[in-house]
Amino acid sequence: MNVVRARSGAMVFFLISVLMISGYTELDRIEQMELTSHEYTAFKCELTVDSNLLEQSKSGQLPGIDISIGMSKQEILNLFGMPDLIGEMHTIYYKYDGCIFYFGSGDQIGVMDIKMNMSPIQLKEIIGEPDFEGISPIDSYYSLIYSLENGYMFYIDYKTKDSHEGMLRYKIN
Repeated sequence: MNVVRARSGAMVFFLISVLMISGYTELDRIEQMELTSHEYTAFKCELTVDSNLLEQSKSGQLPGIDISIGMSKQEILNLFGMPDLIGEMHTIYYKYDGCIFYFGSGDQIGVMDIKMNMSPIQLKEIIGEPDFEGISPIDSYYSLIYSLENGYMFYIDYKTKDSHEGMLRYKIN
């Protein structure tokens, strides 16, 4: 009886090993095919933060970012190639470098998230006082909110008031 169990165990181990090896080989081949069949871009997400930022952002375009609110998925793919990541969080999004572009109706960008590498104090010194500043009741982040003309908004969230990294959400209401 022990000999039968030993043989059964060895056979199961052998079969699992074969399946694992063949599975990994196929996955590696598929990943290589996908990587070589798409051209990836060198798009850099580098927001220009200066005293003109609010004025320049009243039309859906952020200075230093070559993708704007209202652009379609196809326009972005034609200009910049495949994103670093395609995901879904309430809607489809493309991630390039430090930017995330969320698509709304008509597969057009409705919201942009841009990584910020400056503290709230530094940001306010450059672009001025926000319309709201404080702890967000929604998510407990330290937030700055700027209302721009034409219905555009900046929501900048930091983990704390002293954080040096934040996330700017740019959208049209």
